[in-house]
Amino acid sequence: GKFFSWSCAHAAAPELSALLARSMDFKGQFWCERFFQVLVVLFGLAGFAVGYMKQDFRVTFQFLSAGGGISAVICLPDWPWWNRNPVSWIPYDSEEEEEEEEEEEEPAKPKKEKNKEKKKKSQKAQ
Repeated sequence: GKFFSWSCAHAAAPELSALLARSMDFKGQFWCERFFQVLVVLFGLAGFAVGYMKQDFRVTFQFLSAGGGISAVICLPDWPWWNRNPVSWIPYDSEEEEEEEEEEEEPAKPKKEKNKEKKKKSQKAQ
């Protein structure tokens, strides 16, 4: 059987399942990537400096590991602060699809006739 299901997770912690259902917006992706890069470079430079002073490569590696771990916790989940600029998609219009299907079914007509038919339909709708 299943050990885990999303409905079970939603019942146990609705905030957690809402957080997992989000998707990061484009600006959030940009800033997340930039934050990750800066954090890893800063930890790398600090680790190099401390490791050089102590003459111990292990310290440098520990700094890099800490930077990678912290950046993973901050950047991998879709936290709400990465979703501040949601994309507003154009609403779907089913009427356009129906018109396209009608045009495909009808034999090829000159454009002038098609435009006249569209004008008649729009006048009837008004």
